[in-house]
Amino acid sequence: MVTDRITMRILVYIILSVLTAQQVKSKDYTFQMGTDGAFTVWINNVKVIDHTKEKPFLYAGRGTTDFKEDRGNFDIRDYVLQRLDLKLISRTEPTDGDDLTMAFDNTSSPLVVKLRSEEGHSLTIDISDIGNAGFDRVWIRIAADKDEEVYGGGEQFSYLNLRGRPYPIWTREQGVGRNQSTLVTFMANQMHHSGGDYHTTYFPQPTFYSRKKYYFHHGSSNYAVLDFSREDAHEVFILGQPGRIYLNGGNSFTDLVQKLTTLLGRMPELPNWVYDGAIIGIQGGSQKMAEYIDYCDKYKINLAGVWIQDWAGTRRTSFGKRLFWNWRWNHTLYPGLNETILTLKERGIKVLAYINPYLNQEGDIFKIADERGYFMKNKAGQTFIKDFGEFHCGTIDLTNPEAYEWYKNEVVKRNMIDLGLGGWMADFGEYLPIDGYFYNNKSARMVHNEFPVLWAKLNREAVEETGNLGKIVYWMRAGYSGTGNYSTLMWAGDQDVDFTYADGLASTIPSALNMGLSGVGITHFDIGGYTTFAPKLVRSAELLLRSAEAAVFGPVFRSHEGNQPTANVQFYSSPEVSMKYARLSNMFTMLKNYSVHVVKTTADTGIPAQRPLFMQFQDDPGSYESTYQFMYGDDLLVAPVFKSGVTTWNVYLPNDTVANAKWVNIWNPEEMYEGPVNVPVAAPLGKTPVFYRSTSMYADIFKQIGSKPLIVVPTDTPHPIPTGSMNFIAASIITCLLASLMCIIFSWV
Repeated sequence: MVTDRITMRILVYIILSVLTAQQVKSKDYTFQMGTDGAFTVWINNVKVIDHTKEKPFLYAGRGTTDFKEDRGNFDIRDYVLQRLDLKLISRTEPTDGDDLTMAFDNTSSPLVVKLRSEEGHSLTIDISDIGNAGFDRVWIRIAADKDEEVYGGGEQFSYLNLRGRPYPIWTREQGVGRNQSTLVTFMANQMHHSGGDYHTTYFPQPTFYSRKKYYFHHGSSNYAVLDFSREDAHEVFILGQPGRIYLNGGNSFTDLVQKLTTLLGRMPELPNWVYDGAIIGIQGGSQKMAEYIDYCDKYKINLAGVWIQDWAGTRRTSFGKRLFWNWRWNHTLYPGLNETILTLKERGIKVLAYINPYLNQEGDIFKIADERGYFMKNKAGQTFIKDFGEFHCGTIDLTNPEAYEWYKNEVVKRNMIDLGLGGWMADFGEYLPIDGYFYNNKSARMVHNEFPVLWAKLNREAVEETGNLGKIVYWMRAGYSGTGNYSTLMWAGDQDVDFTYADGLASTIPSALNMGLSGVGITHFDIGGYTTFAPKLVRSAELLLRSAEAAVFGPVFRSHEGNQPTANVQFYSSPEVSMKYARLSNMFTMLKNYSVHVVKTTADTGIPAQRPLFMQFQDDPGSYESTYQFMYGDDLLVAPVFKSGVTTWNVYLPNDTVANAKWVNIWNPEEMYEGPVNVPVAAPLGKTPVFYRSTSMYADIFKQIGSKPLIVVPTDTPHPIPTGSMNFIAASIITCLLASLMCIIFSWV
């Protein structure tokens, strides 16, 4: 008996020891104490914190921040009243990390900084209540090298390497032109301050990657600024109480992306039908829709879907044709739509629509929501009415559970899913003003960045709860951390219909690559762009086809007519354009098996469908310089032509030591190269430069696509003359003249 008791005690002791050992968390970072309060923190042998009295890693302060908003465009002015460098006062070492007491001096109110390894991250940083210490903001510095590249930041359109500039993290309109030195941006700024700049984006995210193979992520929705303009540190400004800071190291960028998407969530696979052809953006009613479908049949344009964004009706504004924001089927414009949807479904063609989280004051759905108190409120506790561009709307308060469920069930499910739609554009989400009041009593400053995530979540639940995940696709432009967990697809928003770097076709490339690094790896863009200002800024046939040939090598092939359809060249503008567009849609369809494989990899691992070269060839120095090339999956290197009037293009081909493969020109298989090498290649319209790995298991598909001959149709068809409102066109001309005059006047001053 005694022996049995001793044995039992030993077993209990062993079990308790094992359980206790499992509960004790180990530190996945290295903390090294220096002299005079200095300390250094390392993860994966990379120095991430280098604190000294002269160069502290943490500052705290006070100030005021003003957010002036006009139709989704924000002018943010921050005024610092006090900024104090915090010193290390004391350090304690619990078993699972380090607790640092930091203050300006021994007499000031301290902050406690907790360093841990939590949630699968090498290093997490939590800061005690800064309000108790009299602060309303902090600055955190992460150690940096002079020439260290950084990437990410959400959807950043202007640069792939973000180094050298600050990036405000605030979801907003991306802006028109996005280059303060151009006339287009100048003109847009005269109209509602809508010109934008290099950092303005629908989808910012407080996440960045270092070339030293770690990432930084801020886990709350505060207004923040990622400032990469210092040589010795990356400085992150956070307004208000900071959320948890995450830092993680990895052996590769693919490893890091998988870790980040484990934290933030991953996108699901796209519906299989999406790869069956083009989704054409058209408008005009049932008769016009039928005519466009017949037109596509005539020219053999493969159709996967018909996107009728005006399904709920339209209205005319000075910007162009706008939708009537009352989200139910407009029987007058689209008679028999329910039956048409069923008929087209039998032909393998889906009908897609449009929605956003706002309701027009003139619509009947607004009145229902208003009576129930479902809108964001103003200071007086009344429905906040907002001007969205010559019409006024209320914003559904998505922090109100009752309003959230009503919009999901009665609007999205009943009016859209029950109608039989195959998907929709879930637009907007970034307009939330700073002076609104919400059901959850959070400040608008905190809800603002969170709002597009709630909007994505609502759409995802509507699709999932009706058993339509994997059948319905919706695409979004606004976002923030966590949107990728809820959205089925993103798109790059409203580019200008031109070849400019800042806001034209070129900008869609770094936007997709930075978005993918930020954990949102399934995205696309409007073929042909969107923002049109006739007669100054209109879409040419060349731009339409150059953007279409780039979209072939991506997950979705979708067009948009633009805000002034009659001023732009469309896929139906001429037989020549239509035949060339058909060829490209056919190639996109031929790529289906490969695209399905690529997107499945993204859904399973988080590795983006379109990724920067350095993500796959991290040991190749030249890959880090290739801002405007990308890998589509593992096997296709794509270098889109984004300039006008060119027929040759320079391509960088990295050293492929992983697959030990050569690079094969998809249009001329006899051209094979070993990297690293820069090569000039022929790039006539319709053959944007694409290379594939010689060892690819999909090589036969690539060869078939490359064998598609160019469409050559002798034509002297001129650019179509705009047939829109002459009043609007006259106003546009006057605006151009006035803007030019103002530029001259300013140059005198």
